[in-house]
Amino acid sequence: MTEKFPNGLAEAMAQSNLGPTELGRRIGVTKQDISRWAKGERKLPPAAAADLAPHLNTTAAALLLLPEEPAVARTVPVVSWVSAGRLRASHPVFESDILRYIDVTDLPAGDWLALEVDGDSMDRIAPPGSTIVLNRRESDLVDGRYYVFGNEQGEATFKRYRSNPDRLQPFSTNPDHETHYLQGEMMTVGRVRRVITNI
Repeated sequence: MTEKFPNGLAEAMAQSNLGPTELGRRIGVTKQDISRWAKGERKLPPAAAADLAPHLNTTAAALLLLPEEPAVARTVPVVSWVSAGRLRASHPVFESDILRYIDVTDLPAGDWLALEVDGDSMDRIAPPGSTIVLNRRESDLVDGRYYVFGNEQGEATFKRYRSNPDRLQPFSTNPDHETHYLQGEMMTVGRVRRVITNI
């Protein structure tokens, strides 16, 4: 008898009308991964549950069938793209860099920062005008995940990281955006964990 790994993914997908292809595209996994998790054929990883939850209007705990903890709102500074380019993992956010603050629920402990999206190179998940929330404590690169990168010239970019070879990949409806292969020193500002869009 095949072992099953129950979770709340199938129910959340049914309520949201999002299928495995679209969900996989949004979080950077295959539709087969989504289908296997939804059927309980594979254990739903907590990191994947955290990535899926915002797209399904639920929580990672609900997807993992864990007891819900009270939602804790964290106050996160929103910083312009220009200022984000010169941040370092150990560097504090200057008061002059901050445009405003937002309260974001269900964020774990971390060093959180929000940036306004300007441009359409990632519009499949973060259209222009949306806000991305990133954790500056997460600098280890994971293939297929989303990060903000910076260089010594103070330039910053929001892209999906791909390995073998190391490259920064747009996720856009605009075919003019190209993949950038990493040459020289590129700093990871942090991993993007939440996208907030204005509807």
